[in-house]
Amino acid sequence: MPVVDHVFVFCDRDAPEQRHLAAAGLRVGVQREHRGQGTANVCFGFRDAYLELLWLADEAGAREVMVKPLGLQERARWRHTRASPFGVCLRPGAAGEPTPFVAWPYRPAYLPAGTSIAMASNSGVIGEPLLFAVDRPFQPFGVPHALADRGLAAVAVTVPDLAPMSLLRELSVPGLQIRDGGEHLLELTLADAQGRRLDLRPHLPVVLVS
Repeated sequence: MPVVDHVFVFCDRDAPEQRHLAAAGLRVGVQREHRGQGTANVCFGFRDAYLELLWLADEAGAREVMVKPLGLQERARWRHTRASPFGVCLRPGAAGEPTPFVAWPYRPAYLPAGTSIAMASNSGVIGEPLLFAVDRPFQPFGVPHALADRGLAAVAVTVPDLAPMSLLRELSVPGLQIRDGGEHLLELTLADAQGRRLDLRPHLPVVLVS
């Protein structure tokens, strides 16, 4: 079965929201710019997955022919467009495992030549989370912080007005729940959670339970 590799949420430019995660003891493990895609990020790693804060750094890059179908400009302005600010990336649970959704090959400029990302066929439905998959194993960031050795036990994504025939309703991934609701929300629950809640609202629609 596939598993969650990482999740992202669109934030403000340069991710000022990261200070709330830092105050809870988390540290940035990776930060990069996605050349040719128009985005940049900071990432917080756990034992087997990571949380990515993503922002639009280059409008022109987001309008590239390969990139535009992802709706990144609309997703980055989710507070005004009602687009989903979230993305969910899967990876195989075992070598050779097929992607669990209909996909198209996404080949942005920042990827090594000859490689691609499996982008779900609903990528243009901006009201739904961007769903995609990679075929590489997870490599921990190796940056120590208060929750770095905790696995990601559950991911719940709330989607307003989720279409009755949405492919997300058919998705079966351990620990991943896509549900209807009144507003966009991402809830991450770490393994061995003791009920401590880091609620980033109103800055970001994210709740981390540890």
